[in-house]
Amino acid sequence: MTKIFLTILLIILMIPLPLIIVMTIANRKELMQRGTRQAVYDLLTSVATTAISMLTATLTRPFDFLCRDIHPEKEGNPLPVLMTHGLYHNKTAWFLMKPKLRKAGYSNLNTWSYNSFTTSYPELVLELRRRILKLYAENNNQKIVLIGHSLGGLIIKGAVSDPAVAESVAKIITLGTPFRGSLLAKIAPGRLGRSLHPESSLFQTIHTTPPLNSIQKTAIFSPIDEMVLPWKNLLPSETDWKTLPCPAMGHVAMLYSPKITNMILRIMQQ
Repeated sequence: MTKIFLTILLIILMIPLPLIIVMTIANRKELMQRGTRQAVYDLLTSVATTAISMLTATLTRPFDFLCRDIHPEKEGNPLPVLMTHGLYHNKTAWFLMKPKLRKAGYSNLNTWSYNSFTTSYPELVLELRRRILKLYAENNNQKIVLIGHSLGGLIIKGAVSDPAVAESVAKIITLGTPFRGSLLAKIAPGRLGRSLHPESSLFQTIHTTPPLNSIQKTAIFSPIDEMVLPWKNLLPSETDWKTLPCPAMGHVAMLYSPKITNMILRIMQQ
């Protein structure tokens, strides 16, 4: 039994190794600047958190009921929150974070999902704009907090470039968003995934978006993100964004970390 368990554990840990190797090569200079001890710690943390989070995402993905929308309660904070997942995921991305936000008093939690294989970035931006305006109207024109993981944050950024949509948004919080694309997009399955390459025309359009100083915008990123390469692409090009590094963890692990939820709560309560 012990041998079977160890074999399964080894397989799980081996899954993210190709990603970690590519991550190390793409960011070798920055890793060397951290010193040997810190670099080794970061790499081991990346392997462990990436393996566990990818397994969690795979196992929970079919169970949409784990993340049904939570509507306002009389005693809860009615602030509308709209959460958007990343590439190849669905609303189960939020199955651990939503209960923690609810426990903190937020009772108006909503999700927006999309298919990563049948649509394009411009189409998703238009869809999300409609969802934001609908939620805004449903809540008597109360401004919304938008939370996006990975590509979800990029879609949010595109959606609020419309002034009418921007007027309905109070705050934007992104997690591991590839603001300048990722080199891994070159081998990504599907048109949407490949459009995230740094040289894609998508980023020429996004970089021309005017700043939205009326919205509080915060980008949370991990110092060992294995999906967004190189790491400098995790940082927005605009100066009106606040950037916050989180403790070292994998890209998908950010969705399941209590530390990330606590960071989000602090931003929402400001």
